[in-house]
Amino acid sequence: MTLRQLFMCVLVCSACDLGAAEVNGPLAFITNQGDNTVSVISLTDGSVVKTIPVGTDPAGVAVDSRRRMAYVTSAKSRELTLIDADSLTVARAIPSGSAPLGIASDRHTGRVYVADWFDNVVRIYDALSGGLRGQYKTGKAPAGLALTPDGQHLLVANRDSDQVWVINVVNGITVARIDVGRAPFGITVSANGRQAFSANVQSHDITVIDLIGMQPVMNIAVGAKPYAIVEEPLRGRLFVTNYQDGTVSVIDLEEHEEIATIEVGDSPEGIDLHVNARRVYVANWFSDSVSVIDVDSLQVIGEIATGDGSRAFGNFILE
Repeated sequence: MTLRQLFMCVLVCSACDLGAAEVNGPLAFITNQGDNTVSVISLTDGSVVKTIPVGTDPAGVAVDSRRRMAYVTSAKSRELTLIDADSLTVARAIPSGSAPLGIASDRHTGRVYVADWFDNVVRIYDALSGGLRGQYKTGKAPAGLALTPDGQHLLVANRDSDQVWVINVVNGITVARIDVGRAPFGITVSANGRQAFSANVQSHDITVIDLIGMQPVMNIAVGAKPYAIVEEPLRGRLFVTNYQDGTVSVIDLEEHEEIATIEVGDSPEGIDLHVNARRVYVANWFSDSVSVIDVDSLQVIGEIATGDGSRAFGNFILE
């Protein structure tokens, strides 16, 4: 057995609930829409250390490294669940509109932003108490959310408006409505805060957005039905999940083109970067698994069995 085969075997076979009260090291919080749970993965050894019951049809997820919390949206039960990342228990579950989906957390201000797919608003919650602090109007069917590194602006991917809105969170004013490709779903902001990228499901591309000029720069073709994006800033690359193809596109941001296509599980959606380990983790909705990609070799080096219908739409790695 090769080292790669052994590593993959360990990842798959160790996916069990150890029932640990507290786990050290980086964690991934994977929402499982099919069985209404969150699989908590230790990124130290690839094992599922806890399976946490949450609301009905959980999809969105965000983490807060300062408060050691994870946040999960469940559209069908219309709730936001706050999870203590140290004890791996539910701290509280609170009602949240008609169809909460996309979510982002700001560790600096202690705010959690939740996009409501049906109500066309983003609600603002306190990161610890879950108390409602306000809301912003959005375009039609808001999905992905992303904050600029300084926390001053919130970006909203409005799927049915074909736009990304930029909201100043200090005064609540929408400062830009940027036309992108068709049906933007996932959105991410570059580490330097100068660009943003939307995954456009129906035009099968991503839009590069200039956040200085608040305008689109170009569209880059990827695979079929891209859902989410993560940036790897060291090499200047984007990793994009292609839901219909079962692949991840790798985009070179200097050349503005796809340089690799990586086969992962069935219907990949959520994607996030483990910075220190230089690995990308991909949640596969219909494979009930998470694929692990080495960002330097661009090879899949493991697969972790999770729950039923793993989506993990958002930032799910707590380092």
